Amino acid sequence: MIKNYKNDSSQVIFSASHRYCVQVDKVVKAFKAVTQYPSPTSVRIMNAVKGSSGVTILSSWSQTNLERGKSIKFQQTHFVDSLQQKSSDMAPVDISTELLSRFSKSEELRGVVRDIPFEANKKKQYLEIWKHRQLWKNFDLSALEVHGDVYCDYDFGSLEWSPCEQKLLYIAEKKLPKTEPFYKPKPQDNKENVTAEAKPIKGEEYVFRPDWGEQLEGKHQSVVVVCDTESDTISVLEGIPAHLSPGQVIWTPDGKGIVGVAWESEPRRLGLVYCTNRQSCVFHVTADGVFDVLSSEGQSVHSPRFSTNGEYLVWLQRPSGGPHHAAQKLMCYKWNLQQVETVVDIVQQQTPTVGGTPFYGLFNLTLPRRCWAEDSSRLLLSTPQHCNIQSYVINIEDKSVTELAGPEGSQIVMDVQNDIVICTRSSLKSPPVLVLGKLPSTGSEQTMLWSPITSWPSCPSLDSLTCHYMALTQTKGSEGSCRSFNAIYFGPEAAEDHVVPVIVNPHGGPHSVLTDSFSMEKALFATLGFGILMVNYRGSIGAGQENVEFLLGKIGDSDVKDVRFATFEALKQFPFLNPEKIVLFGGSHGGFLATHLSGQYPDLFKAVVAINPVTDLTGMFTVTDIPDWVSVETGFPYTKSEEISLSAFEKMKKCSPCSYASNVVAPTLLLVGSRDKRVPSSQGIHYYYRLKAHNIKSKYVDYIHTFICSLETCW
Repeated sequence: MIKNYKNDSSQVIFSASHRYCVQVDKVVKAFKAVTQYPSPTSVRIMNAVKGSSGVTILSSWSQTNLERGKSIKFQQTHFVDSLQQKSSDMAPVDISTELLSRFSKSEELRGVVRDIPFEANKKKQYLEIWKHRQLWKNFDLSALEVHGDVYCDYDFGSLEWSPCEQKLLYIAEKKLPKTEPFYKPKPQDNKENVTAEAKPIKGEEYVFRPDWGEQLEGKHQSVVVVCDTESDTISVLEGIPAHLSPGQVIWTPDGKGIVGVAWESEPRRLGLVYCTNRQSCVFHVTADGVFDVLSSEGQSVHSPRFSTNGEYLVWLQRPSGGPHHAAQKLMCYKWNLQQVETVVDIVQQQTPTVGGTPFYGLFNLTLPRRCWAEDSSRLLLSTPQHCNIQSYVINIEDKSVTELAGPEGSQIVMDVQNDIVICTRSSLKSPPVLVLGKLPSTGSEQTMLWSPITSWPSCPSLDSLTCHYMALTQTKGSEGSCRSFNAIYFGPEAAEDHVVPVIVNPHGGPHSVLTDSFSMEKALFATLGFGILMVNYRGSIGAGQENVEFLLGKIGDSDVKDVRFATFEALKQFPFLNPEKIVLFGGSHGGFLATHLSGQYPDLFKAVVAINPVTDLTGMFTVTDIPDWVSVETGFPYTKSEEISLSAFEKMKKCSPCSYASNVVAPTLLLVGSRDKRVPSSQGIHYYYRLKAHNIKSKYVDYIHTFICSLETCW
C-alpha cells in the first residue's frame, strides 16, 4: 500500500508540474506575441524636396527586447505621394544609443546627443553634428567637463537649433567642483601644478545633494548650455537665478534670447515626474543675460511653443500646489505686444466644442514640439477625455475648440508641418499606427480625412476580443453633483454565463486615467482569456476639474467604493463574467486600491497582484519624493516648513490599506521595485509582513530596478 501510495503521489505531482509548465509556456508565448508591437516615440515631417509632390516622414519607435531585457529604439523613413498614399518604406535603423536628436529648420544640420558605454558601468556622452548626411563635428562632452550629463527626459530635456543654424541649445547638469577625502595621498608633482579652481574640495564627497525624485535621480541642478558650431565652443548660459532649475528651453524668433521653464528648487525639490503642480515660471533670457518672468506668480507651467510666424508664445498652466495632476489653461503671450491672455480656461465640468461634442478640459502632459498650423492662428494638441485620448484644433483668435474626429480608440498628434498632420492611432484591440491628414481651412477642421502610413500584421487573438465603455453613476453615499464616472471592459465575450475570469484594474495616480489605447499588459491578459475591467473612479482626469477635486480627502473611501460599484455593474452588464473568479491588479495608487479592496471586501476578490502599492500613508509621508501627495489626498494642506498635525496622521492611518490587513483572505503577490522613490519598497515589505502575521498566503518579489507606475499614456 505504501509503495502504491508513493507511485500515485508521484504521478499526481508529475501531472501538476506538467500542467504548470504548459501554462507558463502559454503565458510566455502570449507575452512574446504582444511585445512584437512597437510604440512611436517621435515623428518628423521632412521639408518637401524641390520638384517633389510627396512627403517624407521620419518616425522613431521603441520596442521591448525580451532577450536583452531592455527596450530598443529604431527609426523608419516613410515616403507618401501627393495623394496621401504611402509609396514605400526604408528599412528600419537602430538608434538605441541616441538620447536626443534634432534637425535644423533647413534640415541641412542634425544634432545628436549619444550615450556610448566605454567601461563596465561607465559611459561617455557625445554631441554629434551631422551636415550633408555625414558626420561634420563631434564633441566629447564627458572629456570637456563644461557640465555634467545632458538631460534627456521629458520634463527638462531640450535640443534646439538657433534660427541662424549656428548654435545648439540644450540642458545639462551643473558642473560641481571635484571632491576628495582628507586623507587621500597625491603624487608630489600634482601638489604644485593644480590651479585653485581645479583643486578638489576635501571632505565634501558625502554631502547630500537633493535631486528631482523618481526617474530624475542624479539630476540636482540644471543649466542651459549653448554649443557654437562656428567657434567650436560649449558654454553655460548666464543670467538664470541660482534658486531656479531651467528646462524645456527654446530660442526666441530672432535668435537673440531663449525662453524656457524654470522650477523653484528651494527649500526642497519635490518629485517632478507626472506632477504638473510644481511652482514654476515661463522665463525669457536675453543674449546679454537679462532675466524676465513672463507667466504669473503661484503657477505651474510647461511646454512653451512659438507660433510659426513668431508672434505668439503659448504654454500650459495651472495653479501650483493641490493635486499632482489636474485641468490646465492654455495661455497665449503676444510676443511683440508683451500681453498674455487665456485661450482655453480650466473646465470645471464640461463645455461644448464647435461641433457640439463635450469637452472636459486640458489634461495633457505636453504639447507636440511642432503643433502650429501655417496660419499661426491655430494649434493642434491631444488630451484625455473620459475613455479616450482625443485630438483638437484650438483657434487662438476666437478661442474655439474643434475635435478632430477619428475611429473608436485614441488619437495623438505627433507632428504638424505645412498643415500636414501626423497622428498615432491605437485602441485596446489595435497596436499603434501612424496616420496622415491635411489640415483644412479654418472652420472646416471636422472634415479632415486620414490616410494610414504604417501597419502591422494583425493579431487574431486580439481581433476576436470586445471593448465596451461603461457610463456609471454612483448613487450611494455621494456628495454634490459629482456622481458620474466611467470604466472600460476589454476581453472575451461568451454565450455561456459565468465562464470568463475577471481582472479588476483601477489606475494609479490617483489623478490619472485608463483609456482605449494599446497596452501590452492588457493585451496579454485578454489573450490569455481574462476579461479586464479598467475603472476610472471619481478623481480621474479627463472628466473636468470638479471630478479631480472630488477625491481630495476621500482616498481609501470613495475611490474604493467606486471600484466595487463598477465591479458589480460589470457583472450585471456582462453575465458571461465569473463572479467567483475576480482578481485585483494595480500599481502605485492602483495597488493602494487593490490592497484596500481585498481588505474591505474579502469575500469578493480571490487573488491580488499589487505593484509598488501604497499601503501605509503615515510611513509614506516621510520617505516618498512627493510628501505633498500624502497631505493633499488625505485632505490636509502641505507646507514645507511645518510639521504635520497629529489629526492628519490619524487620518492617514485610517485611510491606509494596512488598517484592513487583518481582514484579507486572498492570496497576494507583491511586485516591488527596490529603487522606487515615488512609492518606496518599505511600503510593500511592511504590508507583506502584516499579511504573514495573519497567515495570509503572500509572495514578495523584489526587483532591483524601478517599477514605472505612471499615467497609462504620454500625451
